[in-house]
Amino acid sequence: MLLSFRVANHGSLREPQELNFVPAYEDDRPAVTVVAIYGANASGKSTVVDAYRFFTEAVKDSQAKWLPGAPVPRRPFLLDHVSREEPASYAADLVVDGVRYVYGFSVTDAAVGEEWLYAYPKARKRVLFERDGMKIDYGATLTGERVAAERIMRPNSLYLSAAAQSAHRLLSGIWKAVASKPTVVTDDYRQAVTHALAGAFVAEGFEELRRVGLPVGAEVLAAADLGVHGVRPAAGRNAALERVGIPETISAGLAQAMSKQLEFVHRVGDEEFVLPVEAESAGTKTWLNLVFRALLAVLHGDQLWIDEIDVSLHPLLTAKLLSLFQNPELNPLGAQLVFTTHDATLLGTMLGEQVLRRDQVWFVEKDAKTSASELYPLSDFKPRKGENFERRYLAGSYGAVPLLPETAFEDMVRKYWGAHGKAVPA
Repeated sequence: MLLSFRVANHGSLREPQELNFVPAYEDDRPAVTVVAIYGANASGKSTVVDAYRFFTEAVKDSQAKWLPGAPVPRRPFLLDHVSREEPASYAADLVVDGVRYVYGFSVTDAAVGEEWLYAYPKARKRVLFERDGMKIDYGATLTGERVAAERIMRPNSLYLSAAAQSAHRLLSGIWKAVASKPTVVTDDYRQAVTHALAGAFVAEGFEELRRVGLPVGAEVLAAADLGVHGVRPAAGRNAALERVGIPETISAGLAQAMSKQLEFVHRVGDEEFVLPVEAESAGTKTWLNLVFRALLAVLHGDQLWIDEIDVSLHPLLTAKLLSLFQNPELNPLGAQLVFTTHDATLLGTMLGEQVLRRDQVWFVEKDAKTSASELYPLSDFKPRKGENFERRYLAGSYGAVPLLPETAFEDMVRKYWGAHGKAVPA
């Protein structure tokens, strides 16, 4: 379970920023299970998700996939001359097997500068390791083979990644908690395949849910009122995949899933019609893609990060997805959902219930002078329970909304008509 994530010098997040999951109000859990991030276009919402994606992918791939001597694929703040050369830093507080850990690192374009891992059993800090360049200092409590990882570690790879490759028992568990649990859905993820191949992501989730024994079918579709009465695997390969081919950027596991086809069952009167996945709407595939991943996250106690959750989804569907994570009975392992959105209706009530709690809402706002983004929680404004967050947000009380001249578009159109010697049509 993630307690906090900190980042500095990544994209528009120039200064240190923290996304804190520790409840600001009374809660039985150590961390909230849903976090919503609001902000104007180009404010930095997607950058928060991208920073977490980079953090987890660096842990996962730096030893295995980053080539020796290759530059670190980071994204520093580029709108001043100093930040371009300064390190970027990332850190997370997380609970693994009931123990709190703090893990982080800093990187330049060329190498890892610092890396650290601390444990807090019984709330007392214990150093597991601290790295400065290629030098590692170990804490007395870190047992097991440590030198093997140090031998294969490179200037541009993380020690935690090398330790996982060396099968260090404790560090492999921390690596798995950071690198293999989150699913991050970004625009790049959505566009990894063409529209004809989009159903492969659905097929992958569908097959995994079948493997863990969760029956999936009409009930998932009925919950969304999609007009589809059933979904099932079809025999044979997907003809659309064979026509288009599988891009090289797709992982081997996903490529295997893409070789399968799903069929969607529709009923019109007394007749049944079976359609291939590519004939379904973007909304149907988006819902199935997200709900399958949400179900898998809940079953395993994982994290699901979604950039622009409201793409192709009705607000009531989004609220239904959130409720899966909000309910302790349905989410006993504490799976977490983090998403960005413009959907202000989620700040209000739906069907008589508050969708988001006061400590589950965050905002991102970009400074007009520096173009650097600031991340801050709704709880900073000391909102009262039951307050109309939607109305106050849209009115600008919390910031993080676009500031446009009242007549910007109108003046532009008037100038156009004036330049062409015409009066504005009545």
